[in-house]
Amino acid sequence: RQHVADVAQAHRQPVDGRRLQRVGPRGDGGVQPLQRRPRPRRDRRRQQTLREIQAVTLRLIDRHGFDAVSTEMIATEAGISKRTFFNYYLNKEAAALGPPLTFTPEALEAFAAARGTLVDDMAELLRVTLSAQTKRKDTIRAIAALLDKTPLLVATFRESMRQLNRQLTALLAPRLGPGHALTADILGEVVVVVLGRAFLQWGHDEAMTLDAAVDLLRAELLAVGRALAA
Repeated sequence: RQHVADVAQAHRQPVDGRRLQRVGPRGDGGVQPLQRRPRPRRDRRRQQTLREIQAVTLRLIDRHGFDAVSTEMIATEAGISKRTFFNYYLNKEAAALGPPLTFTPEALEAFAAARGTLVDDMAELLRVTLSAQTKRKDTIRAIAALLDKTPLLVATFRESMRQLNRQLTALLAPRLGPGHALTADILGEVVVVVLGRAFLQWGHDEAMTLDAAVDLLRAELLAVGRALAA
């Protein structure tokens, strides 16, 4: 608990005018970035704090039930103020799901410059991103179990998937060229669905490596392409 508070305190004061990014759905359906992206070191520390607050949230939900847990309870258990909690998450639903998958500028530049097949370059982008931001397997299992019995959380989860689809669509559109915006959107949807299945399998299989999960994703995407071309 004290470690969460110590790391959170380090984020309270902006550096060079940069503000924290708050995680969770906003009114128009996106994930709200408050201002510019933090520097890499601060970003790593922030991701750590986001994951630790998520762990506290899931532990409280397991102990008391989703409906009984409040943001005040989470903040108290984590040893932080409610104000600090809201610097990291918009609500308890977002805290339970944890930080969304986001692509680093370096990964985006590498994807834009890549000249392999689309499926290979997409798999590599996801491999690099997941390696840097992946969750624990027990966290994946806890979220999956929670989604099965908490309809309110399902809505928040679906919105986070829509946000990921928007990121992927923005990546794919330039790669596909003018006139293929709809195709980019559809491909983004397919990647999100396949990624979710591969990630869930990874979370439930203790022997499965992250590389194997990405290889599974690549194989499934190729299978979808072959099925459509048949």
